[in-house]
Amino acid sequence: MDTKISFRGYMAWNYDKEEAHLDKMSEKGWQLIKGGCFFSVYKMQPEVVYRNRIDYNPDAIRTKEEKRRYLELFEAQGWEFAGNTFNGWIYFRKKYVPGTPEEEYEIYTDAESIEELMKRWKRLGIIISALLVMWLGIYLSVALSGGYVSILLVMIYILLLFWVQWGMYRMKKKFTGGRD
Repeated sequence: MDTKISFRGYMAWNYDKEEAHLDKMSEKGWQLIKGGCFFSVYKMQPEVVYRNRIDYNPDAIRTKEEKRRYLELFEAQGWEFAGNTFNGWIYFRKKYVPGTPEEEYEIYTDAESIEELMKRWKRLGIIISALLVMWLGIYLSVALSGGYVSILLVMIYILLLFWVQWGMYRMKKKFTGGRD
């Protein structure tokens, strides 16, 4: 069998771990042909090795024209499109040449582009946090008005909210080198 599906999920703040996993798969001969939120599709091609990178840019996939321009920009720098998710994660791969500095395989190297990426991730975190606060408020109001709501469900929403906030903090630390 020369095609396989890997079921793995990563949180936004662990995107670098996903990239490392994709690179390891490539070194083993499994080349990413379709990246995704919870699963990825690989094809066995041991004769080539890629470096894989992920961008979060939901604006780039809104229309066919925006997506075409966005992909052309990456293709001009040697990147191949390897799929995108419904919510804006876009997968790229570039052939690995031994001896080439690893910086050549980074898609964000200047401060301005990293800041733009951070803004997009922050916006996503705020939206998710707002939804969690809204749901938590609904469940708390039902519980306080005497309705039956599991305390476990309320605790889960509180934990999810803290988890998302912690992830946003980790992303900020990652890109600021530990500075606040």
